[in-house]
Amino acid sequence: MDFFDPKKQKRHAIRLGVGYALIAIALSLATTILLYQAYGFGIDRDGKVIQNGLVFLSSRPKGAAIYVNNNRYKADTNTRMVLAAGQYTLRIERDHYQKWQRALTVEGGSVERFDYPLLIPSKLSTTTVKSYGDAPLISTESDDRRWLLIGLTNSNNFDVYDLRPAKPDAPKTISLSDDILSAGSTTGWQLDAWADDNRHVLLKRTYQKDSDTKNEYILIDRQDPTQSKNLTQILGFAPTDIEFRKGDFNDYYAYDQPNGTVFRATLKKPTPQLYLEHVVAFTADQNTVLYVTTADVQSGKADIRLRQDDDPAYTLRTVPTGGVYLLDLALFNGTQYVAAGVQNENKVFVYRDPISSLKDKDVQVAIPLQSLKVMAPTYVVFSQNARYVMAENNDRFAVYDNENDKSYAYQTKTPLDVSGGHADWMDGYHLQMVSGSKVRIFDFDGANKQTLATTNATYLPAYDASYRFLYTFNGQNALTSTALLTPEDQ
Repeated sequence: MDFFDPKKQKRHAIRLGVGYALIAIALSLATTILLYQAYGFGIDRDGKVIQNGLVFLSSRPKGAAIYVNNNRYKADTNTRMVLAAGQYTLRIERDHYQKWQRALTVEGGSVERFDYPLLIPSKLSTTTVKSYGDAPLISTESDDRRWLLIGLTNSNNFDVYDLRPAKPDAPKTISLSDDILSAGSTTGWQLDAWADDNRHVLLKRTYQKDSDTKNEYILIDRQDPTQSKNLTQILGFAPTDIEFRKGDFNDYYAYDQPNGTVFRATLKKPTPQLYLEHVVAFTADQNTVLYVTTADVQSGKADIRLRQDDDPAYTLRTVPTGGVYLLDLALFNGTQYVAAGVQNENKVFVYRDPISSLKDKDVQVAIPLQSLKVMAPTYVVFSQNARYVMAENNDRFAVYDNENDKSYAYQTKTPLDVSGGHADWMDGYHLQMVSGSKVRIFDFDGANKQTLATTNATYLPAYDASYRFLYTFNGQNALTSTALLTPEDQ
């Protein structure tokens, strides 16, 4: 029987061994190929080994033609592209829209995501929503971009628009009771902040009484104005600034700049509790306070410090006194980022989770990720998604990308209108400014500059939640709506 034939058993064993060896080689080769593919390696048409990168490309509106080095790509947005490592020009086009383009560097094995390309119609259509006889005292929209609040002149009334419909209905007019406001004629309103519920908004009221100009903070409930409150009266003193703690309209930080003190208070326990002393500049986000103090610091110097809840304060860095302090902080992907600097240093430093480093006994120092270099910066702010942070002086910008650890510096050469104050974020990826009485937008890196609509720089531009429409006030005190999509895409 073959089973008992030693020679045949040997040949069978050899065949098995060879088979197993070939299987092992095949598996090893497949694993190697998959590994190299994972790192972007491939073979081009000439048989050369190349390394690819993966590019995800979206646009608003979608379905736009893609051109790579002026060659039409096989797919439209929204798609993914496998490109060999190298330098490219990337362009997106769609009928009746202005093109979007940028230079692109693809690194082998890398993944790039472009989720933000915004195509603007070639011809913009603007209509009047409502004409106001006199210039409104304020125009501000909620953080969810659903509600637009317009303060009416010579009264304590506000128009509230719901921006969800393509054509907003007639506004609901709300009135503040005389019992809420201190006696005197209202001359202005200034936005402090919207609460996270997008129902309550904190405004700083300026009013005239006996030839004196005074200020007070009013918490407006746009849904039930009878529940609005005068926080200045409730707190029992006139704070320089009030900020929501954790975005909650019931919980506050109150800053008294003349006395250099910061208090904490709630509506349930309105008696202010001392939180910080010797404060010369202050801002807050969630449960963290970022502030500047000259206490226990040598002459001519100031400390920028951080404090969370009831924990001790930690010194972030020491800076020269006498300049404008630039402070902001935000959470990006659950991690705290901080921007801090002083104008006369011509730069703003960006930190990632600095408190953890400062708490660590083996470290006890926060190392900045990047410095935003702008000559005499006047403003610093994180984007709405906190991925980017921008420092600005008029038309000069420096931007840092927290996700990709990249920085950009550029000049738009479109100076701000005097009444425009500063540039700001339109959304998570685009900046906006008012120049020459026009709303001008551009990508975070300064590319793709676009001019949108006429506006009065006194009022911030507003958008609906889907960025279908831009709302501005023109020079005739009319609230206008400009379509940011063509009719077939709305």
